[in-house]
Amino acid sequence: MPRTPEASAAVRDATRARIRRAAVLLMAEQGYQATTLRQVAARAGVADGLPSRYFGSKSGLLLDVANSWRDRTRAALAAHRGGGPEVTLRLLVRSALLGLDTSPEEVDEGRAVAALLADPQAREVLRAAGADIDSADLLQSLDDALAQTGSPDPEGDRVLLMAGIRGGLVLAAEDPHFPLRRLEDALLDRILRQGR
Repeated sequence: MPRTPEASAAVRDATRARIRRAAVLLMAEQGYQATTLRQVAARAGVADGLPSRYFGSKSGLLLDVANSWRDRTRAALAAHRGGGPEVTLRLLVRSALLGLDTSPEEVDEGRAVAALLADPQAREVLRAAGADIDSADLLQSLDDALAQTGSPDPEGDRVLLMAGIRGGLVLAAEDPHFPLRRLEDALLDRILRQGR
């Protein structure tokens, strides 16, 4: 009996997710440049041509990873709208450092994305594709939340958070035991304490 269109779509979505996860983990382990689509297919347990079919290219796959991460962050912000600026800040910093902790797999994937975003070749691909521009609304949410907490220097606090996050991602890429959760707490405690 043939699959229904809904069942076919579910299979495609699950396959895309498996490929995306395999790519993130591989790119974090061996670097963006060294990772091939064939390796991604093998890790995902799919036919060699499926990563290209679903994502077009390795850079297309990387962009999809970044877009997926931003979309999850936007959805979390929307779900917690009205929670106040502290909730917004926590969600944005948590997403940038570790993902949103919706499952143990996402925590692993969050660490992998952190490592991947510290990779200079991956950052260059994202920058060239305008990924930073695509994050402008998230940065605006950060700025708004900082202003609403009563920060005496919202611009300085944004710089502190961005530098702390970027530095933490680099350190976590070098040391898988680097305490990103502790960094998250330290950054937020420092920012939120100043606003009081």
